[in-house]
Amino acid sequence: MLAGEPGLYTGFPISVRKSNSRNRPDAAVILGEIRAGFPAAKRARVRNRNSIVYLSVPQVADKWAGGRSNFGVPDLHYVGTRFDRRLDTTALNDFNLLPRGVHPFQSQDSLVISSCGTFTDSHSDDHAGSNHCFAGSKLWLMWDTLEGFRHGLEDVERCEVTDRAKFDMPQFLRMKSSRWLVIGPGQTMFIPANLTHKVITLEHYLGLGSFHAGFPSLVDALLHWARLPPLWARNAASPSESSVEHLARRAARKLRALGNADAAERARWGVPSLGIRLARLGASKEAASTAARDPNVQRLVRALERF
Repeated sequence: MLAGEPGLYTGFPISVRKSNSRNRPDAAVILGEIRAGFPAAKRARVRNRNSIVYLSVPQVADKWAGGRSNFGVPDLHYVGTRFDRRLDTTALNDFNLLPRGVHPFQSQDSLVISSCGTFTDSHSDDHAGSNHCFAGSKLWLMWDTLEGFRHGLEDVERCEVTDRAKFDMPQFLRMKSSRWLVIGPGQTMFIPANLTHKVITLEHYLGLGSFHAGFPSLVDALLHWARLPPLWARNAASPSESSVEHLARRAARKLRALGNADAAERARWGVPSLGIRLARLGASKEAASTAARDPNVQRLVRALERF
C-alpha cells in the first residue's frame, strides 16, 4: 500500500461464526449462508450477457451452483443482514478508516458472485478496494485512470460509453501503470484508488468486495482525488459525511486517538507508513506541488506533526 501497488495476500482470517470448524469456509458453506442470510424480499441485480434482471438471493445461489448460466452479481450488499452476522469478516476492515455501510462513501461491503467467462467493463471505484476469494478465480487487469485516458482506454464510470468502454491490449501493455494479477481461493487483494480495472472470471467465483481507506495509501488517494474528484462526493445526500474533507478529518481524529496507543496498535493502523509516505512527497515535484496546495493533505501533515 505504501508503494501504491496492488497487493495479494493469504491468511486473512475469514470464518463462519459459531462454527465447529476453524478452517476457511468452502463454497458449499458460503452458498448455504448466502441462501439463508438475506430477507426473502431482497433482490439481487444480475447482469446476464445482454440484459439485467433481478432475482431473489436463493435463486442467484442456485444459478451459480448450476453452473450453466453466464452471469455476474458484482455488488450484493450484506451489511446488517444475517449473512453479515454469521460471517466474521472483521479482518477486512481491521485498519479501515471508512465507516461500514452501504452508501458510496462507506465501505459498501458486498458479495461478488460470477460465472466462468464473465467480465466487467473497464471501471474504477474511486476508493481503494479489497477483495477476498472463497472459490474460483479472476484475472484483474489494472491501470492508472488518467494514464489510460491518454492511451485511449475508457472508464465506464468517467466516459460517455454507448456499448463497451474502449480497451486495447497493446495500449494497455504500453502503459507504465499496467498491472495484472490472478486471485484464487483463500486469497485477499487490495488495490489503490487510482486504478481502473477490467476483471475476467476464469472459474466460477464467490467472493467479498469492499472499499478501503488506510493510512499507508491515504496520501496517494488524496493526491488522486485532487486531480480527479471522486464520484461518491458528488451530489451526495449527506455532503457533511460524503466528502473528501470529512474523510481527511476522520483520519486526523483517528491519528489523535492513536497518540495514546502502543507501538503495536500504531503499526496495525499503518501510522509508520503514513510518516514514510509524507516524508517522500518531495521525491516527485508534481506530487509535492499538489500536496502543498491540497488542504486535505495538509490537514494530514499537521495531524502527523502534532502526533
